[in-house]
Amino acid sequence: MKCLLWLQAVAQLATAGTSTTQIPLREDESVSEFAIFQSDVSPDHSIRVKRQNSSLCDTPVDQYTGWLDVGHKHLFFWYFKSEAATKSSGSEPLALWLTGGPGGSSMLGMLQELGPCLINEHGNGTVYNPYGWNKETALVFVDQPAGVGFSYLDEGEPIPGDSFTSAADMHLFLQLFVSQVFPEHSEGPLVITGESYAGHYLPALGAQIVSQNNIYPKRPQVPLKSVAIGNGYVSPLDTAFGYWETLCTTNPGVKEPVFNKTRCEIMATNLPRCLEVAKVCYDHPDPAICAAASTVCMTGVINFYDGESYAGGRNRFDITAPCDIDNFCYANTQLLQDYLNLESSFSALSIPKEIKNFTAGSDTVSQAFELTNDLAISMIPQVQYLLASQIDVLIYQGNLDLACNTAGAKRWTANMPWKGQAAFTSLTLKPWKSEKDGKEVVAGMFKEVNVKMVDGDEKTTRFALVTIDGSGHMVPQDQPEVALDMLNRWLKGKSFD
Repeated sequence: MKCLLWLQAVAQLATAGTSTTQIPLREDESVSEFAIFQSDVSPDHSIRVKRQNSSLCDTPVDQYTGWLDVGHKHLFFWYFKSEAATKSSGSEPLALWLTGGPGGSSMLGMLQELGPCLINEHGNGTVYNPYGWNKETALVFVDQPAGVGFSYLDEGEPIPGDSFTSAADMHLFLQLFVSQVFPEHSEGPLVITGESYAGHYLPALGAQIVSQNNIYPKRPQVPLKSVAIGNGYVSPLDTAFGYWETLCTTNPGVKEPVFNKTRCEIMATNLPRCLEVAKVCYDHPDPAICAAASTVCMTGVINFYDGESYAGGRNRFDITAPCDIDNFCYANTQLLQDYLNLESSFSALSIPKEIKNFTAGSDTVSQAFELTNDLAISMIPQVQYLLASQIDVLIYQGNLDLACNTAGAKRWTANMPWKGQAAFTSLTLKPWKSEKDGKEVVAGMFKEVNVKMVDGDEKTTRFALVTIDGSGHMVPQDQPEVALDMLNRWLKGKSFD
């Protein structure tokens, strides 16, 4: 579909290095070149942004691409207006999507799962997505940390290697993005969402936003309202625990267990030691200790399945599906990678010369995170901090996923100490219903609580666990209609009951 209007910057930039402050974006009839927004907070931070058209992503809404320049790091983003967008003075909702990894490009989420457009079956274009997550909210995808996807670093700059460094950069992006580039989002509400290793990224980012808002109340505020983590790698210990239940019972929604009794007995024997050493890592997060703990869990529990997950083998993201390609398993991942590497795509996005090609996953970034021990630590303390700060938290799970399984999520959400723990743990999971193909169906199970977290404040904070049947790791890809319903309910504050 053709977009109705084109936008470009009012000011014409004389040279590539010229920067201005708060260049307004206005309607025009030609595609824009980059407008540059210099941060009011720091001279080292700016955003380059340009208008795109529907030939690159088939959607009727306005869309923009660009980079946040944080010193020597450059984070790529792709932003879409909401299909329900209305003129407002700052209260248009915004959702941020981060794909995990670590090292996964958020273009996976955009073109494979929940974006306004999806990669077509030939890998040479896109098709409109009727279940894109921008129906009720604007949506921005960011390749982060620097070194992932279309994001890059200047020569000699070290690769970011932990979720907290990434969170600091992402906070700077959001601060500038909502205050100066798209001020219609300055008052929010903002939901930050994503999947997989976003179970590390999002709690770290949420905590960074809350703390910076508190420390610097006179600086532009990031209006965070909630966090929604899909099949998140929040607690590695509990994820390892969940392997046995996922593979050795019918609880994920399968007719018979994936593994036979022999393998299940071996895993059950090894699991207590895995959990014991993982707990030592949690209590003493020394890289050497955590590397040893990871080895125990990998060899004793995880690799019985993951060691057979490759092209033609098992799929760790959906225990009922085949694995078509190495690493990501899904063939459409290769298609979107092919599409974004087309000369026409590079030209439309104005990809800088520093980027030679687009890859959906960065091994370099993944290795950097492994060296810092980021992969082995728990992000439960950050989730606790968010809840204590009155930020709503949704944990949603595709039940067929093994990599970040539902069994592990049920365990850590029940065991997490916080004011609402007793109320949450006392509840049993109940079915929730959604519409699919014109019929009301049981979509999965849920439980949720609304808790007054601050004495004297009547505001309640919502914590919910929602499961989705017939879905693996990528919920919006496997159950697009149900996933969109789930998101819209969450954004509107509607119960899943």
